[in-house]
Amino acid sequence: MNNFNRIEALMYIQGEEGLSPKMLKDIFEVSTADARKDLKAFTKEYNSKKETGLFVIEFNEHFKLATKEEYRDDISKMVTIEKKRKLSGSAIETAGIIAYKQPITKSEVNRIRGVASEGVVHTLLIKGIIEEKGIADTPGNPVLYGISNKFYDYFNITSLKELPKLSELSEQGDEEDFDLFASQRGTN
Repeated sequence: MNNFNRIEALMYIQGEEGLSPKMLKDIFEVSTADARKDLKAFTKEYNSKKETGLFVIEFNEHFKLATKEEYRDDISKMVTIEKKRKLSGSAIETAGIIAYKQPITKSEVNRIRGVASEGVVHTLLIKGIIEEKGIADTPGNPVLYGISNKFYDYFNITSLKELPKLSELSEQGDEEDFDLFASQRGTN
């Protein structure tokens, strides 16, 4: 099997974290020195290719794929034309819980929602809607989450004061016309 293709696939999967010699050592079952040599050889060969939009960089013993400088304008355009994708109902619910109860741990979100929320919290983190706010001083030291500035943009509000008071929500009960995040759902 071709180590070049194996390393390329592993490096791609590692993304921004990069691939270290120690990781490759465990996967290839070789010494750390041999894994480092393989990564250096891969980097030299990969970076000599002219027909690719990527190159390999090494930073602090981690090797990762990066885009070539000549494609910076295209990448900038893509990032600025960010398409606003809708959040699922469970993601909207979770974002609301975090907004009202922040800082809050995943286990507290799970308890309030009554279902496991790890995947939803991860999605909200990736989209930048929520962020880590610290560590709870409780057993296990779980991460505390809160909303980010992107939350306000995403839900088209300027402050948390625009959210209804929790007492108003309980008064609304099951009324179908009430939608906390109607602006995001496109049902203003």
